[in-house]
Amino acid sequence: GKYGFIDKNGNEVVPIKYDFTNYFSEGLACVNLNNKYGFIDKSGNVVIPLKYDDAYRFENGRAKVKLNGEEFYIDKNGNRIK
Repeated sequence: GKYGFIDKNGNEVVPIKYDFTNYFSEGLACVNLNNKYGFIDKSGNVVIPLKYDDAYRFENGRAKVKLNGEEFYIDKNGNRIK
């Protein structure tokens, strides 16, 4: 029941520890752990902390997220876009 990523040779690249993962989009993948969403890079490094109640993949340099009942967009650094 856990998710991660492996390479073409079957080697684990991103630890298989997440409750949900989305595919990589614009170099980042949305992941969920303990009911919080955030984003990792292709090496498995957390780029945007897992703090959101919901999150969607990046498109055109931004991703929609939900935090405390409010929906808004963030950039690839996790900054809120106005």
